[in-house]
Amino acid sequence: VLQECGADCAKFQKSELEYKFNKKALERPYISKHSWGKTYGEHKRHLEFSHDQYRELKKYAEEIGIFFTASGMDEMAVEFLHELDVPFFKVGSGDTNNFLYLAKTAKKGRPMVISSGMQSMNTMHQVYQIVKPINPNFCFLQCTSAYPLQPEDVNLRVISAYQSSFPDIPIGYSGHETGIAISVAAVAMGAKVVERHVTLDKTWKGSDHQASLEPNELAELVKAIRTVEKAMGSPVKQLLPCEMACNEKV
Repeated sequence: VLQECGADCAKFQKSELEYKFNKKALERPYISKHSWGKTYGEHKRHLEFSHDQYRELKKYAEEIGIFFTASGMDEMAVEFLHELDVPFFKVGSGDTNNFLYLAKTAKKGRPMVISSGMQSMNTMHQVYQIVKPINPNFCFLQCTSAYPLQPEDVNLRVISAYQSSFPDIPIGYSGHETGIAISVAAVAMGAKVVERHVTLDKTWKGSDHQASLEPNELAELVKAIRTVEKAMGSPVKQLLPCEMACNEKV
């Protein structure tokens, strides 16, 4: 579906549950309309893909000609993704102020895409100072961690602030809003990476689905982004060949 819509990469989320959570967290009762089990552990185990399933997904992505990676949600997940030979690591917003994790991930030498939901500019400067000397191939994504995200909480202007503060790295946008307009605007502001959640049905059980795009919306978003990329053009203002007919007439 992603490839048909024109996306460049499919990204999942990988956790090593027994490493990431302690016994108490896995055994606690999980009563929620989004729950897939009686305990939090049962719920997470139901949703988590195995190593073999990840290998199968990567193989399939290669066959159809699309990149495949995941957010490593803990240090052991990063180890597995490194072994899987992913093209880049995604650092989810929840791990962006986990400095030990960042340094360990950077040392693997793969490009990194780092989201910035829930963080301050001060923290992002610290992240830059930790990652840059170890691994210069990384980018920041402006992100607000709310599902679904309201337009007034998006703060696209942070993209410009990041471009000024970190001129030597690409800046992108990770969106949890509904619709495509805001993500298209991010590209017009110079976002080089756009990340959106995708679902086959927004009404499915789980808190992320309503903040996701369905395939027809994703296709529309990709098409709009490609159009905006073309339209950015040149900063030089001059009479263009396409204007000649109008110029002669008026």
